[in-house]
Order: sequence, then structure tokens, then C-alpha cells
Amino acid sequence: MWAWFQAGYPPQAGVEDKTLWRLYGPHTTGVPTFALVGPGSQQGHLNWGPEEHGGSSWTRPGREFGTGLVFPASGCWDVHLTLGQLTGDVYVLVS
Repeated sequence: MWAWFQAGYPPQAGVEDKTLWRLYGPHTTGVPTFALVGPGSQQGHLNWGPEEHGGSSWTRPGREFGTGLVFPASGCWDVHLTLGQLTGDVYVLVS
């Protein structure tokens, strides 16, 4: 699993961040689900997506998806992703 924060890193609290994801592995059919959990068990959300992209210049293995992530507060956030039998976490420091 790869993540590319389009607006730069770290993302800003309360501001939508377009993020590209590359997901690679066996049994990765379907559409991924995302759960954003932050400080004090706060919940973030997706403004849009996930949308599968047919291709781009970002050279990483796997299927590519775009999302509009929104983290409502600063701090450390867990972005938990599930796609078929693939699960993973990306920990994001939000300013």
C-alpha cells in the first residue's frame, strides 16, 4: 500500500486533501474502504472516493485510487484501509 498526499505533507486539519493510493497484492478485487480514526477516537471522513484511476505517471505497483480525505483536528491519525483480503494502516501526522 502506497499513499501520496497531493497537497503535500503533512495535511492540514479541516482541509480536504486529495490523496492517491496504490494497492498491490493478491485478492485485491472490489473497491477499498477507508476508516479515519484520530485523537480521542475522533472520526474523519472522505469527501469523495474512492475513485479508481485508469493510470497515471505515479510509478508504484498495484491499482490506483483517489480519495478526498478530511481530518477534522490535528494530531496523529490512523487511516485504515481494506480491499478484499488486503488490510493496512497509514499513520498520518495532521497539523
